[in-house]
Amino acid sequence: MSQAAPFPSYEELAVLVVELRSELAQARARIADLEARLGQNSTNSSKPPSSDGLAKPAPKSLRGKSGRGPGRPKGQPGATLRQVETPDETFTHRPGPCTGCGADLLDAPVVGVERRQVFDLPERIRLQVTEHRLLSIRCACGKKARAAAPAQVAAPVQYGPRLAAVGVYLMHGQFLSKDRTARALADLFGAPVAVATVAGWVRRCARTLDAFGRAVAEQVARAPLAFFDETGFRTAGRLHWLHSASTGMFVHLSVHRRRGTEASDAAGILPAFRGVAMHDAWAPYDTYTEATHALCSAHALRELVAVTECGSEQARCAAYRAIDALLALKKAADAARTAGAERIADRLSTGELKALRTAVRDGVKATTARASKTECKHNALFKRLYNRWDDYLRWVHDLRLPFDNNPAEQTIRMAKLRIKVSGSLRTLLGAQDFAAIRTYLATADRHGQNMLNVLDQAMRGRPWTPATT
Repeated sequence: MSQAAPFPSYEELAVLVVELRSELAQARARIADLEARLGQNSTNSSKPPSSDGLAKPAPKSLRGKSGRGPGRPKGQPGATLRQVETPDETFTHRPGPCTGCGADLLDAPVVGVERRQVFDLPERIRLQVTEHRLLSIRCACGKKARAAAPAQVAAPVQYGPRLAAVGVYLMHGQFLSKDRTARALADLFGAPVAVATVAGWVRRCARTLDAFGRAVAEQVARAPLAFFDETGFRTAGRLHWLHSASTGMFVHLSVHRRRGTEASDAAGILPAFRGVAMHDAWAPYDTYTEATHALCSAHALRELVAVTECGSEQARCAAYRAIDALLALKKAADAARTAGAERIADRLSTGELKALRTAVRDGVKATTARASKTECKHNALFKRLYNRWDDYLRWVHDLRLPFDNNPAEQTIRMAKLRIKVSGSLRTLLGAQDFAAIRTYLATADRHGQNMLNVLDQAMRGRPWTPATT
């Protein structure tokens, strides 16, 4: 007969309870960390909207109601279709028999005309074929001379620069794939363009823009304020990075296998930059000490929102107070700009800055234990807000500076469409060509240029160049 196991003593049970409680606390902390990570999206972290996927959160904004109704703001010019004086084609329509007596109105006098115009494409848009005949002439001395071909006429049969510009526009202006670009050209113009031809146009266009890219980089490097950002850009089967540097009028994009200083050095902008660099607190930017750094307050707001969703009670309270103070300061800055003032009223800014400072300090204290990865992250946020107070709040004291880094994010967002359409770019050279063309198109767009027209100029070997000061 087997002997029963001895019943554990009270002391042994007490030790077991302590161990189980410790394991339970660790498990709960790990679960909280995992839930916090799963709950991250573009509204409460630095993750881009493209990462939300089908789980995209419902729109939620920290902005208050503007009081403006839907539709075009008052005073903003509209875009109404209007009749032209000289139409391309005119049809005249006469009424049938008189509805009163039934008489024929063929010879009756016209007493009024109502004009209606329809704006549409012609039924068939077809290629226009231009033939160049190079004459050979024999001189009286017996020597024969042949006429030289125009600069853009290099083969017996070829597509012209305008069609090539449309192909590049569809691919890197509207983000179609090479296959769909070739299909669109065939459907629209009856041009049986090969996919390899489209790729050749892109390569030729990018080569033409080498000098343009360098000129844009110089303009951004000399600017008093520039916006910087970077995002993953899958290329050649591995993760690369798309780097953006922009101003109000110039956009520079580059692709590199690295995310940090090696890529910024290769772009050649930050090493020479001496103005205010707005960015999202990515550490490599801070290594460029000649620049004055301004950190994006919108990023800080999103991180504070994350604290309100999964932080401790004390941390949530501090985060809510910090959010309220930041938004009050932003509202005051916007109102001051609208009124043409040079600064926020001292009484308002002093009070809100004091409230924000207190909230940040309380947040640091509330997360000092750093008991979990999530709390470590929250503690790092509050410490960063405290230690880099001036960098986060430069816009409060200088209304010429922006609250956020949205211009850089908007530039990146457009380029991310290329990856969303294609999944990745097959070669690094292809990614660099894309960056060169997007640099050209985005800069031209900010100067009010028609993208198709500037591409036509580039394909003719004479790229559009912005006026510089």
